[in-house]
Amino acid sequence: MATLNRALDAIETHIGFPRSRTNGISRRLQEAGQLPVGAPGVAPELDQGDVCLLLATLMSAPKLHEAVDHARAYATMTPGGAVLTTDAPDSIPRSALEYLELQSEVAIGGSAEAIDDVRGHRFEFVHGWRELSARTPEGTVTRFVLPGALASHQQAPHRIAGVVKGEAFVNLMKDLF
Repeated sequence: MATLNRALDAIETHIGFPRSRTNGISRRLQEAGQLPVGAPGVAPELDQGDVCLLLATLMSAPKLHEAVDHARAYATMTPGGAVLTTDAPDSIPRSALEYLELQSEVAIGGSAEAIDDVRGHRFEFVHGWRELSARTPEGTVTRFVLPGALASHQQAPHRIAGVVKGEAFVNLMKDLF
């Protein structure tokens, strides 16, 4: 577990996202009950899932009042916009957040080969619409979009994305956990 302040400092160090912006977004997520708030005299502690949620929300660059909606979207986005039923195979990540959490598990405790694979990834958090694109070192791309949306269609004239290289992602997770 990492404290919220430590996580925000690590995000600034490894990802380059300014602390002035992360404070407001994290506060909004706490107010909505999506991040822990701690107790009087006790700093809130984040687990890997919380850090992935915070990172996804920050990198999708929402306006402050949209932060909670962006966070909720990442919890529902599925690979390719598939509508997953309860009998879908367990090997399919149920959400973009679950996918990021799996990658963080590998980054922290995986084999050397698996960690190198994550280091070669590139995570793109699209600003104009809800999408996470995960590009692997082999050149494959997995796009997470809202269920029912077409992942192969650009939803606006311009695609702008916040990019987190796998190297920075691994370093962030290893620093915190």
